[in-house]
Amino acid sequence: MGERCTRRADGSVRTDGGAGVFEDESSASGRDDELEASVRERVRERARNAGVTEAVKQQAMDAAPVGITLTDPSLPDNPLVYVNDAYERITGYRREEVIGWNCRLLQGPETREAPVAKMREAVAAAEPVTVTLRNYRKDGELFWNRVELAPLFDDDGDVEFFVGFQLDVTRRKHAERAARERARAYRDERMALEAVLSRVDGLLADVSAIVVQATTRSELQAQVCRCVANTPAYSFAWVGEYGMSEDGVEPVVGFGGEADAPKRVDDLSLSFDEDDPVLAAVATNALQVRDASECADGRLHGPEWPDRYGSVAVVPLAYGDVTYGVLAVYATDEGAFDEHERVVLASLGRTVATAINAVESHERVAADDLAEARLDISGTDLFPVVLGASYDCEVSFSGAEVTDGSVSVLWDVTGANADAVVDLAAEFPDVSTTVVVDGDDGCLVSATGAMGALVEELATRSVRVASLSANGDDASLALSIPSGCDGRDVVSAVQSTHPSATLEAYQSSERSVRTHREFVAAVETALTDRQRAALVRAHAAGFFETPRAVSGETLAESMGVSTSTFHEHLRAALGKVVGELVDGTDVEQPYT
Repeated sequence: MGERCTRRADGSVRTDGGAGVFEDESSASGRDDELEASVRERVRERARNAGVTEAVKQQAMDAAPVGITLTDPSLPDNPLVYVNDAYERITGYRREEVIGWNCRLLQGPETREAPVAKMREAVAAAEPVTVTLRNYRKDGELFWNRVELAPLFDDDGDVEFFVGFQLDVTRRKHAERAARERARAYRDERMALEAVLSRVDGLLADVSAIVVQATTRSELQAQVCRCVANTPAYSFAWVGEYGMSEDGVEPVVGFGGEADAPKRVDDLSLSFDEDDPVLAAVATNALQVRDASECADGRLHGPEWPDRYGSVAVVPLAYGDVTYGVLAVYATDEGAFDEHERVVLASLGRTVATAINAVESHERVAADDLAEARLDISGTDLFPVVLGASYDCEVSFSGAEVTDGSVSVLWDVTGANADAVVDLAAEFPDVSTTVVVDGDDGCLVSATGAMGALVEELATRSVRVASLSANGDDASLALSIPSGCDGRDVVSAVQSTHPSATLEAYQSSERSVRTHREFVAAVETALTDRQRAALVRAHAAGFFETPRAVSGETLAESMGVSTSTFHEHLRAALGKVVGELVDGTDVEQPYT
């Protein structure tokens, strides 16, 4: 900066040479700058009148929960002359490392010029300022630093020191970004839904708005019931959750739109026999419609169900392989649910199920961190560990799948053929193997009982096996543990069945979640022009349909390449798409 600026008691500003720039930032909460300076002066005056000693002031500043710094503008480059304990914790620098240096030592390539310039101007004018900027800790880690800077005047009205307050607001910044991304994702979903179903008379649009606004599952389900029941074509709606109750579905919330309709699901007696559409919807995962005339005594759900409703549509709330429950919608008249209504309600069910999944997922993981625990499992009796040690080969975890209720684990083996793997598996009574691919220098096998129970046990705790590798006598297991899950409990769960497993490392890291757009972008980047062309043409021409609408020879001719070249492009493209879907990497082809 090269000049020193001071403010006189009468408000005038004097500029002298030789002062540096205070270029760091701190934290405050949006207080008015002028009032803040006045309050600070009154506090100092009261402290003097109360006889507070300098030692007490020093102790208070050292113990403050925010970073506090003092710089001396009378010295060249306006250096730091005091930092408190919180500053050391925030920045990682010790006092002796920063005293005598300008605050710009926290700046780096990601520090934007705008907040720095704002501080420079405030120092030049001897005025307080508050900014938020990117700074660097001693170890090079970036963090968001909220800085409040203010001049302290001596009795002559000259600036004696600049005081700075720093607060690490990184977590808040990340939370704000996550909230913006979630809101943007919800907005994108709603806009797409409204575009596809623009011909519908507003029901789906209203539900989409509920999806955006709801923050809990119970709130979402209650608002959906209210929205559906208030639609002119319908009279009553309730949501039941699929669980372990006697009837399989437990009604949890309901609403009647008509004046004399029941207002709560508790007001009704619900019993479901084996032919009830509620249970049929869950069993078939398909919308079920029933008219009262088809039921005994003209009542939709048993003798105690009111006869005021002529028809019901039961919509399964299913997302992927998970069934959350059902949405039951009632109309006064029979035959109220024609094909148009069924399409609307089926779309509604998918939207609500997607929203439930999103809400529950965000409640678990949004803006949370992950922890990774790495364990040395050498010497355990796990099948892949014994396999690696027995044949001095390399074994790695390639994923898990559920087949017929059993957990199967895929193992990528390098350095041992499939026959050797199958022979060793025969020595394990609980292990059953299936050879997926057999190559010259390795194989891919699917094994049940080979760590499947441990994978399933960890999954109940929302813990994922990030990797397991065995290379000869060395073997390690990496677990991805979500925030809120006790890492010690997870490690103990592994050691309870495999006592020789020892914890090697445990560290936290920010959760990385790929959006749909990021997935598409990754696939687009991975594909070559020829691979993408082969994939697009095969899809558009019906090559993947059964029976095929077009042959590979025809598509190859349309691209001006040989049939073998077309199939090579298509196989490579499918491998990259599946690789991104499974684990975000290209699928290698080691077994040829």
